[in-house]
Amino acid sequence: MQPWDNPPGTVGVGRLARIPVRHLRDEEPGCPMNRALSVRRDVFAAERVSSKTPREEFPFALVQELLDQLESGAAQSIEEAMGRCRRTRSRCLPQHVTWSAAAAERYLDARRRDQESRDSVDVPRTFRAPDAWIAFRTLEEPDERGITDYERTVWGRQYVSDDATLRELVIPTKGDAKERLPLPELAAVASVLYYGTPARIPSFEHHSPALRHQAPPPRPERVRVYSAGLTEGRVRLLRTTETDAFADWTAEEIMDLHEQHVVPRLSRVLDGRDRVAGAHCAGCKVLPECSVVPRVPALLVLPPPTRPRKRRTVSVSDLRAHRDCPARYHLTRVLKLPASVQENEAVRRGRAVDGWLNARHASADASPCREVPLPAHLPGLMDDELAPALGMLRAHRARCPLDNPAATRFRPQHRVMAHDPQSDVVVIASCDLVYEERGGVVVRETKTSAFPPGGRSVLLEKHPQLALSVLLLAAGVLGGDSRRSRVELEILRPDGVSLEEFDPGDEATVEHARTVLASYTMPWSAETRYDAVPRPGYDCTGCEALSWCATGKERVAAAG
Repeated sequence: MQPWDNPPGTVGVGRLARIPVRHLRDEEPGCPMNRALSVRRDVFAAERVSSKTPREEFPFALVQELLDQLESGAAQSIEEAMGRCRRTRSRCLPQHVTWSAAAAERYLDARRRDQESRDSVDVPRTFRAPDAWIAFRTLEEPDERGITDYERTVWGRQYVSDDATLRELVIPTKGDAKERLPLPELAAVASVLYYGTPARIPSFEHHSPALRHQAPPPRPERVRVYSAGLTEGRVRLLRTTETDAFADWTAEEIMDLHEQHVVPRLSRVLDGRDRVAGAHCAGCKVLPECSVVPRVPALLVLPPPTRPRKRRTVSVSDLRAHRDCPARYHLTRVLKLPASVQENEAVRRGRAVDGWLNARHASADASPCREVPLPAHLPGLMDDELAPALGMLRAHRARCPLDNPAATRFRPQHRVMAHDPQSDVVVIASCDLVYEERGGVVVRETKTSAFPPGGRSVLLEKHPQLALSVLLLAAGVLGGDSRRSRVELEILRPDGVSLEEFDPGDEATVEHARTVLASYTMPWSAETRYDAVPRPGYDCTGCEALSWCATGKERVAAAG
């Protein structure tokens, strides 16, 4: 247990720690300091950042409200439930509404089948619990961390049997139901269900302790944890990854699991102080003061925001999706709804080639690619699809950076973070490969194509990640001497390879990169509606959100 001092840039007393189960995962990515700050609900950023968003950004928001209406009996049909969820529905795109209605119906059908199957086994039926279960620990005086109120929470659909001896949690997932989760995570969930008291978190006072039920029920004798796949419409009792045991435990078993797996991880979350950059930085209370996230004013060539809005992250993939169609961006990049179409061969081939190259370049003592045999198989490709991919790998041998004796410190799939304080946006760049050469830094992007490349200016416009890399190098975000640094574009074809270079020290190249990036960032920054308005020439056939999009279906039908 470590004493807590508010880091620079924050204010508050730090008496309330509300800890969601996700923070106790062993594989939880992110920043220890960010987690320690985020659970201290009464510690705030000294300069408050708006949390407003023009559209609903939580994919399950409408699904959860629909299920609450239907499982409580307040509504008897999806249509009636939709009518009672007007506020949330109005914030959702029409495609999000369509997906939510279908997901809710599949969930209810899966729950019905699961409940009916219990009549032949020794498991009672369960019913919706009206209040969330929250595990409390309250102290009369602040402990060494300065905390008096500990609260542990879970997310999902909570159920209880008529006699209150069985509590269950069903965790919805957007895709197929999961089969297994790590034992520590399931133990943390079961611990909240067992020790939890029915309570409500005040809607507009999340910095205040939850309001407990005045007459809490007795603790259960048994707890079960399920996964529900909203795409396949299935409810599955989860198993532990380590032992394959079902997440179906008695009170005594849960108490043992709590001491063994939960208590140590609570300390890790509460006492974290290290800082690690990542996508979570956008929501961090100390981002303006953080030393691990470089600040690059005007990186995105955007003016300051004109209205309050939640701080955002953006990547080139986000910008490309928004240019294709604002609705596609929101549905697939923000909500991350499951893809409803299969990837084509070109996409799978590109991923397979990138994966093989990344694995080769990741080893510090790897030999050049020309010295190793080509693979007999590549993940995701059928045998009759293999030849073009092998041709690209064969062509890469002529331009493999491992052949360069001056190249050192290879970092494939290197993620770079920067904060643009002018636009208040966190920029994420995932570089195919970063390496160092004679004091400079080289960023290499590799593309697979069946056609020869166009001119240099066209390449920057076609591949905006090159423009972003030029600007990041010019700003010194990746370190190194910008006069010795460069951006490389390796274009692999089945019958050859080309390598283009872009100089971050050349003013004309930097200015062109700014112009290219601004053509993407300006429309993205100003967007508030996210309508389904595809750019001219965009083929909706391959859109991941096609199943939910009436506009896309109409365009595909019109195209024949």
